[in-house]
Amino acid sequence: MTKSLARRVAAASTVLALGGLGTLAVQAPAHAAGFSAAYTCSVPLSGSQTVTITGTLTASPNPSTVGTATHFALHISNLSLSSPLAINSWSATAALNVSGAQTASFSVTGSGGSVPANQPITGDLSGNWTPTAAGTDQIQGGNVTVKASVSLLGTLTIPCTPNSPRPVAETLTVN
Repeated sequence: MTKSLARRVAAASTVLALGGLGTLAVQAPAHAAGFSAAYTCSVPLSGSQTVTITGTLTASPNPSTVGTATHFALHISNLSLSSPLAINSWSATAALNVSGAQTASFSVTGSGGSVPANQPITGDLSGNWTPTAAGTDQIQGGNVTVKASVSLLGTLTIPCTPNSPRPVAETLTVN
């Protein structure tokens, strides 16, 4: 029985890490450009797992103005994993890295409720950043942390790091 429980915990941890990334979502306008990025996640009890996140990142307004807060919405459109166990609730934080006219980093966050077993996980992440220099900035995905609450297992924390090369998820023009 202990061996069976250990296998379930390992399977749940793996799928929660991978499926939990699917929770990073916000409905984006149809004109948003897409991206696909590889990540390596450290899954409790089962080690490193590689996943691909496909989605869109939308900055609003774009173009923006120096000193004006810009809203960012992240929509995950494809993560081909689902959890074999029901998730009670989840939360996620994703760092976004800025390069170009200036160098910066900021976070988008989101959370959601229950997700039935064997169903894809979707949800919302959003946040704001205020540019301080005029020019063109490229925004790339950075580290992602997913926390999922699962009955019998408690809260699992799954850190994920982006693999290289990291695609540009959004380009922001700042006037």
